[in-house]
Amino acid sequence: STQAARVAIIDGAGVALARAEETADRHSPHVLKLCDEVLGAAGLTPAGLDAIACGAGPGSFTGLRVGLSVVKGLALATGKPILLISSLQALALDLALAAPEARVVVPCIDAGKGEVYAFDCAVADGVVAAGGEPWRLTPAALAERLNELAGAVVGGNGAERHAAFLDGALPAGARRAVEGPTALAIGALVLPRFARGESDDLEKSVPFYGRPPDITRKKPPSVR
Repeated sequence: STQAARVAIIDGAGVALARAEETADRHSPHVLKLCDEVLGAAGLTPAGLDAIACGAGPGSFTGLRVGLSVVKGLALATGKPILLISSLQALALDLALAAPEARVVVPCIDAGKGEVYAFDCAVADGVVAAGGEPWRLTPAALAERLNELAGAVVGGNGAERHAAFLDGALPAGARRAVEGPTALAIGALVLPRFARGESDDLEKSVPFYGRPPDITRKKPPSVR
């Protein structure tokens, strides 16, 4: 969902067996290479996995399509179940780990067009509550919401992109630099679902873009 492609293999306790990362404008040339790299490091083949997970968005349209396409390709070849996790929820977990004092975390992913995706998650005893319906709003509207959430901490590439504005509109320390959404956070969120026997539909699963892609919007009629 961001410019950083992250791949990891975790065991049933959430411990990373291998992980790799690469940052680029487009993920298609290197995501499969990263998958091959972590599989080799863990001494596994795709058939040795129990399940395959990925971030479902919101975020970069192209990045989300590439990620889910790779996951579906691996699942089709191996018959393994797939599980999709909200990219904002994964980022919320990353943010909570980076700011252990926070009682409310607000993961923030760049939405382009001068907007961000975000929601708020309560944190108690290290457990991050599920966020609600994602917001898509301007940095100014985000700052208004954050100022209504006492002690909230915001982070993510959306907050980084608008750091100058947010730092001037929020209390000191409200914005926190954080990597994510990480593959380890996605894995940690998947484990309880997998333990319950849950999975997502291989054929019907699609990314959550957050807004309709421009290419799907009907063009206004031309004036002659």
